[in-house]
Amino acid sequence: MEFSNTQIEIRDLPAIEHVTFRSLKKEYLTVSRISFVISFLVILIIGLVLFFLIDRFRTPVLIYSSAAVFIFLSVLSWVTTTISFKYSGYAIREKDILFRHGWFICKTRVAPLKRVQHVSVQSGPIERKFGLASISIYTAGSDEADLTIRGINTETAQQIKEWLTSQMNGEINR
Repeated sequence: MEFSNTQIEIRDLPAIEHVTFRSLKKEYLTVSRISFVISFLVILIIGLVLFFLIDRFRTPVLIYSSAAVFIFLSVLSWVTTTISFKYSGYAIREKDILFRHGWFICKTRVAPLKRVQHVSVQSGPIERKFGLASISIYTAGSDEADLTIRGINTETAQQIKEWLTSQMNGEINR
């Protein structure tokens, strides 16, 4: 047996720019915003409790600066969530599944089908209200999900799970 390790030219690699990503469901933006509001309300309640219980937190400088930071972070989070949603998507190819998200820092995760060992579909109470689910894909050598696609409808998530399961069981040629 002869050893071979030929160098691959960068120009010969497939370009990810040619992949057509499927958009997440528009309802997912609503779900994200509801989760965002709930989180910020909890932070606001904690801040108000601290304000009323601890006298040192009642100085005008601390009150105004805290309010300004809270409002700034709220608006910033709302805007980045909205913009990030537009850049998020997923693609399923013959040999892998991809998930892209983010706009300022764009991340693309790839899970090779040969390494997929477990797939789960989950849906929280707010997602269920809007008919959405998330699918998590676990690959060999990892305790956590390597790729989680949020914001797809429940039926699509189940279809993807069944297809990936059939791939893992060898029902379809890899």
